[in-house]
Amino acid sequence: MRVHSLACLIACLSMGISQFSNAQSNSHPVDTYQHKSPQKTVHYRIAEIDPRFNLSQQQVLELTQQAAKLWEQETGQQNFIYDPQAEFSINLVFDERQQRSAERLQGLDQLKQQQKQWETQNQQLKQAKDELQKTTALIATKQAQLATQFQQYNAEVQRFNQSRSSSQDLAQQFSQRQKALQQQSLALQHEVQEHNQRTQQLNQHIQNLNQNNQQLVASASQFNQVFQPHLFHKGHFNGKQILIYEFSSINDLRFTLAHEFGHALGLEHTNDPSSLMYPVIQKQNLQQFALTDSDKDLVKAIY
Repeated sequence: MRVHSLACLIACLSMGISQFSNAQSNSHPVDTYQHKSPQKTVHYRIAEIDPRFNLSQQQVLELTQQAAKLWEQETGQQNFIYDPQAEFSINLVFDERQQRSAERLQGLDQLKQQQKQWETQNQQLKQAKDELQKTTALIATKQAQLATQFQQYNAEVQRFNQSRSSSQDLAQQFSQRQKALQQQSLALQHEVQEHNQRTQQLNQHIQNLNQNNQQLVASASQFNQVFQPHLFHKGHFNGKQILIYEFSSINDLRFTLAHEFGHALGLEHTNDPSSLMYPVIQKQNLQQFALTDSDKDLVKAIY
């Protein structure tokens, strides 16, 4: 009785994972000032606060007191005294500068949200890729094992046929093994097909994500074009008042007030980009700023 050999059909797996890049955005420099005569003690009041800044007089007062505290610690005296009747005033004037700043922050926030969504999707796809790679390795192992079983089966069939055996029991066993191997082969082919479908879907998701990344990069580039770095009057001290035109955060406003208070004391600008009295907000720590040696040298020169 002749038993037929089997051919092992092994499907191919494919996976193409594209590389990702990150969109970036830039911030802009800010202010420049005029200088007046030194004053050792300044009485000030909070005057105009445009309601579009969404700040109360009490909030502004607290920020001015915090800004003044920095100079008090360095000079050892109370340089700025709040006086509701004082002639010297602090004003928050809303114009196109703050409007532009608000639009910039809104646009930047949108870009950050889009970037965060992209990063989340990117991480999810990386995890999916890792899982597919594990499945690829598992399927490859199953394919190798099945191929070995086919080889063993075919070798035994060949020996059986060469022996011209008429054993019905052995022929029946070969028939059962043949069906089992065919079922395993079909099941593995189905598993490979599903795996390839998932791989194709993953590649499509990756392609879509890369397109989103290109759009994000284009949006960031457009944002940087619209909000190109430039210098403008962020705050201004004219000897009689401090005018604040723009700030991007509470820390930014506090820093600007402290800078203008420096001018009210008679300090000029420094050449140190990390100093409070540098004319551009650049390398300073707006949240936890302190006087640098350059700032202190200016103070020593007038005290």
